Amino acid sequence: MHILSFDIEDWFHTFNRKYYNNPGLWKSLPSTVEKNTGIILDFLKKHNIKATFFCLGWITETHQSIIKKISRQGHHIAAHSYLHNKREDLSKKSFYSDTERNIKTLEDITGEKVNTFRAPGFSLNHNAKNTIETLYKLGIRYDSSLKSGFYLNDKKIPDNPFLIKTNNISIKEFPIHTFSFLNKKIIYSGSGYFRVLPYNFIKNKIMAKEYEMLYFHPRDFDNSVHKYINNPLLKLKYRFRTSSTLNKLKFFSKDFNFLSIEEADKSINWEKAEKIVL
Repeated sequence: MHILSFDIEDWFHTFNRKYYNNPGLWKSLPSTVEKNTGIILDFLKKHNIKATFFCLGWITETHQSIIKKISRQGHHIAAHSYLHNKREDLSKKSFYSDTERNIKTLEDITGEKVNTFRAPGFSLNHNAKNTIETLYKLGIRYDSSLKSGFYLNDKKIPDNPFLIKTNNISIKEFPIHTFSFLNKKIIYSGSGYFRVLPYNFIKNKIMAKEYEMLYFHPRDFDNSVHKYINNPLLKLKYRFRTSSTLNKLKFFSKDFNFLSIEEADKSINWEKAEKIVL
């Protein structure tokens, strides 16, 4: 089971202090999200692949046409917060309102019920019990905001899809895999990690497991986005091997069958899945 997902945000939706939580600045910056998401959609259409698209609320409002195009092509529409704030930077109240606004904006524009969420920076584990309760209250039934090998409260996050339960409710979690390197847990199946790591290394990691979640941003496919960035290290980070991302993904599409989260859900026996109770 190999799931393909995309976080639909612009090149400036990072955690760099200059851009983070600064929508006033965002409006003045050149946008590349429509062009780069178009590249992704053309690739998926050509290879007859459906994916899950985690869409930022701010992008949904400012670039409605690309969100509508994602929806028209039959992909799974999911929420990715409104302003790309990490969970730990939001109070209970502001997390609720931010997520509610993200979901409502998506549903109004696509006409589809939003049932899936990914927290920016994979940060769902902050105040996890309240976070899960809030997501469930807002209609979220699937999540992909956690990294395997890390901990949710004091429980180690499994490698496979599992259930997060609290107060007689549950959400189905689709974690991102990590591997250990120099005592650190590192993601290998998405974004910059996918660009930097060798193809065979990633392929062998994926083949060793029955489940995998791949994730990308539109900027991962753009070899010119670095031109908008002044910081030398950030410039290098966003340029390095972006020109190879699409071809690399093409090779993976020949080796593996990709699904959306909704498609994958149908083949999982959730009664036998691991559970984390908060």
